[in-house]
Amino acid sequence: MADEATPEVLKPIRVEWIAAAFGLLNGIMMVYVPYEFGTSIFRLIYPYIRLLGLAFMLGSATLLAALLYPTWRSWVGGLGRLVFIGALLLYWWGATILSGGITGAVIYPLMIGVMVLESLPRWRHRGLFAEFLAVTALAFGGFILVDPTLLGPSLWEPYREVARPLGVLFLGVGALLALALVRRSRTWARRAVGLMILIFGQLALVTGWRATWTGLALYSVITLGCGLLLYARRVETSTVGWRLFRGVALASVLPILAVGGMASAVAQRAIERELRDKARQAVAAEVAWLEQTATMARFLVLSQSRDPLLRAVLRGGDRQALRARLDLLRLDPSPFEASWVLDGQGQSLLNATEGGVPGDFSHRDYFRHGQDEGQVYLSRPFLSARQRPLVAFSAPVPLEEGRHDIMVAGMSLSRLSRAPTRASRDYHVEIFDRRDGMLLRESERGRMLTRAPILALVEATTLSDPEGFIETSDPDGGRLLVAHAQVPDTPWTVVVTAPLSQAFAPVTRLSALVVLIALGAGAIALWLSRWVGRDVTRRLQALRDGIAALGSLSLEQRVPAQGDDELAEVTLGFNEMAARIEHTQKELREAISSRDQFLSMASHELRTPLTPLKATIELMQRQALLPQGVSAEKQRSTLERLRRQVDRLTRLIGDMLDVSRMQSGRFALRPEPMDLGALAQEVVDRIAHARSERTAPISLELPEAPLRGTWDEQRLDQLLTNLVENAVRYSPPDTPIQVRLVPEADGVLLEVEDQGIGVPAEGLAHLFEPFFRAQNASEHHAGGLGLGLAICQEIVERHGGRIQARSEGPGKGTRFSVFLPRDTPPAPV
Repeated sequence: MADEATPEVLKPIRVEWIAAAFGLLNGIMMVYVPYEFGTSIFRLIYPYIRLLGLAFMLGSATLLAALLYPTWRSWVGGLGRLVFIGALLLYWWGATILSGGITGAVIYPLMIGVMVLESLPRWRHRGLFAEFLAVTALAFGGFILVDPTLLGPSLWEPYREVARPLGVLFLGVGALLALALVRRSRTWARRAVGLMILIFGQLALVTGWRATWTGLALYSVITLGCGLLLYARRVETSTVGWRLFRGVALASVLPILAVGGMASAVAQRAIERELRDKARQAVAAEVAWLEQTATMARFLVLSQSRDPLLRAVLRGGDRQALRARLDLLRLDPSPFEASWVLDGQGQSLLNATEGGVPGDFSHRDYFRHGQDEGQVYLSRPFLSARQRPLVAFSAPVPLEEGRHDIMVAGMSLSRLSRAPTRASRDYHVEIFDRRDGMLLRESERGRMLTRAPILALVEATTLSDPEGFIETSDPDGGRLLVAHAQVPDTPWTVVVTAPLSQAFAPVTRLSALVVLIALGAGAIALWLSRWVGRDVTRRLQALRDGIAALGSLSLEQRVPAQGDDELAEVTLGFNEMAARIEHTQKELREAISSRDQFLSMASHELRTPLTPLKATIELMQRQALLPQGVSAEKQRSTLERLRRQVDRLTRLIGDMLDVSRMQSGRFALRPEPMDLGALAQEVVDRIAHARSERTAPISLELPEAPLRGTWDEQRLDQLLTNLVENAVRYSPPDTPIQVRLVPEADGVLLEVEDQGIGVPAEGLAHLFEPFFRAQNASEHHAGGLGLGLAICQEIVERHGGRIQARSEGPGKGTRFSVFLPRDTPPAPV
């Protein structure tokens, strides 16, 4: 394999990308459909599921922003990482460790560990996703082989028959990838990752089929990451296209998801309130109907037990008359199906007992508890001798001193079950006896005399309050809203349950629609950004080629200007600049030629007086050697020639100095009376208008009276423009810039103050030197060559003023103070 080794085995993908994508998807589901997390494994975190989802979304979004903008301050990524890891730890402990699933128990701590490792300086620029995959596969395989049930409740059932082969497959693929990474074999590493795409892909399908949404998000993102390891191309992050792409990615998707999440939460709250109201109304209707039925039954039994005619019949033993009296209890609209009389020992009379079967019924609770005079006892539900489900109302019939019989009327539970429910068809209604939990009525299945199904989901003590609401989960993991109330003066409890998934189906559809819209809008925006980015990149590359051509001798190449936007204007400006440079170079060549000509002429002119001057001096030397000397007249003539040549030489030198002064006199002032406040207003308005799309707000403070003085208006315009644009260049867009003009006794004080990047203390002393730039200004990438402040200083000093800068340090802004006397001193000669 050594011949296959390459410096880069697989694409260096950071686990933070995978973690951020998983956290964003998981947070979206927790915020949008929190009721889907109502199963037993989420029982500890379900009350806080929406807050946990919000933490996942915020942490993941911040982490993605830090990954897309690596030049941002490090605390941004640190904050996103901290929030995401905190949410993941809570989820790991509450929904993974306590549920017994080893897959999540392994992968989440491993993800956190690798994220922390990638944040260290040594590993900051290296992606560890391939290593993460290898360790995950090895851990999965080892634990599954030791105990296949450690797959967890969502994966154990579908993988029961193939759990151990799955563990062997994980171990083999993990070992293959680890060995390929160690041996740096690109071919075998790619094969191992391709197998992992199949393994994690089918895990995603199974968890989706089992409605395990967190597992679906996790394994889908891992599968996508494996695909990126194989097929992703390295992205050049320094291009304009990439910067446009990442900006659109954040600005198009995240706001839609955030707004959709808030709308979904509001809609869910509204539906919860509506669901509770409807459930309360359903329970109240059922309770009112049952209370009315029980009240009527009590009244009938009590009135019959107190009827003197019935007492007379029982005393006389007239069985025919007794049967006729008992039949009265079963006439409509009576709720009773059967009626009978027991004597004081619980023996049936007239063979008209529970369905006409004689016998001893002293063991029935309606006999044992139905002997209180003036009271009607409601029995537990039971099967009659004819296997009919009944509840009995019983009351004593006093006959004589110390003797009484028991009047009993049986209410048919079958008839009660056939009665139409007062609740919506979307609700499930149960009525049970609190004393033994026996079911009296169930709206859907029609079951009776079994233990109430709700008691398998909720503790009986939870339903002991007179009324209330609770949430629970059904055996399939669906979330239920349970409304319950007790029927007054009875041992009965009415329970109405409603599945939240059914009630929240409109919100689920709305949430899915919002997510699809967000993803669709994001995809369209990203495609448009790529299209715009390619157009901008192509035009910038043409501009770059044109700039490169400036270094050649030929400047005839021009950049084609496309469109009518700012970039086209820059291109036109570049072409104009290239034309001016070409023209300037032509003028420079002509100036060099003129300079050479001037130097030749100057040399000739300087040589012209020097030649006779030298000859005259030599003549005077020879004359001085003559024995007879030289006449005074000839000496005066010789000295006069010397003086004329010296004057001529002085004039030539003076002319050259004048030419040099003219060439270096570009800052010569033309002071005139003017209003400095009006000029400041004009400059601020011009800059604010020219940079309105990206500049910080600029405020101008002027005195009420005009600030008149004698200054060079053009040079002060240049001064103000340099200072204000310098503040704009080094200030964030949302921080203000203040420009103040304060009149003083002998001049005017001009201050320009910003809240920008500031100036280090060591840079203040050199700030006005040509070509000097502070270190943080160089890192700011704001452009410029460092000549602006040097020009400002030249202008101020020529006006007889002074300029200085103050800053408390980097990030704390800068203030420039300029003092100008009202009258400009005359320019030095």
